[in-house]
Amino acid sequence: MKRPIPTTPAWAEISLDALKSNFHELQRLAKGSQVLPVVKANAYGHGLVPVSKALIQAGAKFLAVAFVQEGVALRNSGLNCPILVLTPTLPLEIPSLLNNRLTPQVSSIEGARALAREARKLKITNLVVHVKIDTGMARVGVRASQALQEIAAIQSVPGLQVEAVYTHLATADWSDPKYAWKQITLFRQALEKINEAGLTPSTHVANSASLISYYPQSKGTWVRPGIALYGIYPNSQMKNQAKLTPVMQVRTRVLHTKTLKKGESVSYGRTYTAKKRIKVATLGMGYADGLLRSFSNKGFCLIRGKKVPLIGTVCMDMTMADVSKVPGVKTGDVATLYGRDGKAVLPVEEQASSAGTISYELLCAVGERVPRVYK
Repeated sequence: MKRPIPTTPAWAEISLDALKSNFHELQRLAKGSQVLPVVKANAYGHGLVPVSKALIQAGAKFLAVAFVQEGVALRNSGLNCPILVLTPTLPLEIPSLLNNRLTPQVSSIEGARALAREARKLKITNLVVHVKIDTGMARVGVRASQALQEIAAIQSVPGLQVEAVYTHLATADWSDPKYAWKQITLFRQALEKINEAGLTPSTHVANSASLISYYPQSKGTWVRPGIALYGIYPNSQMKNQAKLTPVMQVRTRVLHTKTLKKGESVSYGRTYTAKKRIKVATLGMGYADGLLRSFSNKGFCLIRGKKVPLIGTVCMDMTMADVSKVPGVKTGDVATLYGRDGKAVLPVEEQASSAGTISYELLCAVGERVPRVYK
């Protein structure tokens, strides 16, 4: 049964069936590796808890978040599966991480010792950790050239157990594979030395792009897709390599309509002036809701199955569209920012291109006051 559409000016429709279908497609591509879904950033704007529960129902055994607070929210929702925290844990967060049985990543021996000290206080004797190896992303992680020494030192810290080592690819969505291959090669060389020293940790490297495309060597014990779970291709050239379905559609309503005469302007800064008589629809969504200000005079929406331009500066709570070519538009009509309206489709990737950004940002930007409707 479909849930009723909210009475709010804007809402996001989330298809959990599409999410599960994407998970199964990515698991098919993984070919022996297990999918470790990334649900950080409120599941890329889709809703952390509902998405995570749906993925567990679909067969996921492990989840990855960015920060401790996200893992705590999942524990508070009743999820008991392993949860990996992908960023270094601040000292003040360590008790919360440990009390909630989250799996920390480690990027230094100092970080490992801090975890071990707190673990001893809580009488935790075998804390499982994942060690990040920096192969060229240069955010966090031990350097690939020093991986064996660092991981051996971390493994020797009393109370810690290195369950896995991993890295993250910076350019897997590029058509030029050189840098990604360089990173994969560095990781494999480091792993070989680690194995020769008698350590046999599990591995995960592949993100959405490398899982879908041409990097079979990036598939380890787990693969770690994010954006592809939500039906977005990291690169448009990958559309023939996987069958993904967008999970989110974002809609708003027409709050008001009016006619602008030639020479009249609309919104802050008078960035749009009518060149002829036009009909304008004011929409109930603005940059506070995730409709970025960079959409000003660049983005589009669908109304009554027709694609129309957004005009003027996007405001905090509202923006405007030129509906002159769509007969009968009235207050209460639905406008689609990302998604489908009848036969017309407006992909989030196309909107991102219009705004000079990436689809990741648009999905994550959908604000708290935009309710999610789960199908």
